[in-house]
Amino acid sequence: MKQLILFITVTFCAISSYSQTGCPEPKEENYKKVMSSAFAKDYEKCPVVIITEYFGEGYLKNYRKPSKLKNMYFFQCVNIGENGKPAPVTNEVSGDFFVIDKSKVNDVIELKKGDKVKLTGTTFTQNFWGTELSVFFIVSKVEKI
Repeated sequence: MKQLILFITVTFCAISSYSQTGCPEPKEENYKKVMSSAFAKDYEKCPVVIITEYFGEGYLKNYRKPSKLKNMYFFQCVNIGENGKPAPVTNEVSGDFFVIDKSKVNDVIELKKGDKVKLTGTTFTQNFWGTELSVFFIVSKVEKI
C-alpha cells in the first residue's frame, strides 16, 4: 500500500511540474525559422536551441530598445556563414538581436566575431501599433561550440 501511495505521489508531482511549464525539453530548431517574424511567436513561451555565429555586441545606434528588454545585455548573431544585413535608414550592418540577463553576461562577453555558439532561449517580437518591428532572442543558456 505504501508503494502505491508513493507511486501516485511521484506521478502527481511529475505531472504537476510538467503542466506548470507546459514545455517539453528545448530542441534544436532552424535558425532562420526561429528568427523569422512569420514563426517567432511560436517560440515565445517554450525555449528552443539554435546554432548561430556571434557577430558583435550592442544594438543599433539611435534606435530605441524595447522597454521589456532595456535592462538586458544586447548582442548580435547571424546564421552560420552569413555577414549581417544593412539596417533600414542608417545602413549600419548588423546581425539579428539577442539579449541575455546581465548576470549571465560572462557567457558572451568574451566571444569573438565568427565564434559558433549554441543558444537556448525564447523569442520576443517587438510590436508598434500592431506592426511587428523586430524579433529578439532572449537567451537563457550559452554554449560555445
